[in-house]
Amino acid sequence: MAVWRPKKILFIGTHSALLKVLSKENETEVISSINFIGSLTMSFVPDLIVAETLNAEEIITIRKTDKLAFVPILISSEKITEEECRSAIPFSNVILCSATVCTDSLFIEHLKAVLTKTKKLAHAKTSSIVKRAILFVDSNLAVKFTRKDICSQINTNEDYLTRVFRKEMGMGLWDYINILRLEEAKSLLTYTGLTIKEVAQRCGFTTSAYLCNCFKRRFNISPDSIRQG
Repeated sequence: MAVWRPKKILFIGTHSALLKVLSKENETEVISSINFIGSLTMSFVPDLIVAETLNAEEIITIRKTDKLAFVPILISSEKITEEECRSAIPFSNVILCSATVCTDSLFIEHLKAVLTKTKKLAHAKTSSIVKRAILFVDSNLAVKFTRKDICSQINTNEDYLTRVFRKEMGMGLWDYINILRLEEAKSLLTYTGLTIKEVAQRCGFTTSAYLCNCFKRRFNISPDSIRQG
């Protein structure tokens, strides 16, 4: 295993949650706009660029900037849009990920592996399948769907999607989905008066019992305990 050494990470925008996590072990810089990226690279050449959103022109601008042609880019969005997905698809070394998942330990370890070059990201054509799957998941989180449903929508093979998703994201497809659903469930239980059954329905869980089991495995407490606390 490669020894971890601090990396230089550039944030475009705020990204307070992910910035807080990554700044513990790395040198970070924050700029409010991509317009400042050219002058910054004179003194700070990042190993990773993190942005809340980027369109195709902005990605091209980064790639044309001296020393940034092959730097990995992470687009970490609160709500992934079709435009973001379409903009990211043509490019290699561009990861599209929900902001909710980006701070999970599985994904953080994956980023470290990518930055130490012990893992490689998929090439653009393969990565596009993962991006389209992520868009589908983000857009249909409250719907009960299967892996087959996702593959039908993005026109790919189930086993192939499973394999390339793990390569690109550092976790299984259903790990990614459950992180999103469980964090949404936690928020609904904390801030609304919805019943556990209603929360399960809104978050795409087949039954309230299944939600409770998954919830306890992730948070080490029951859904009821959230409200009692």
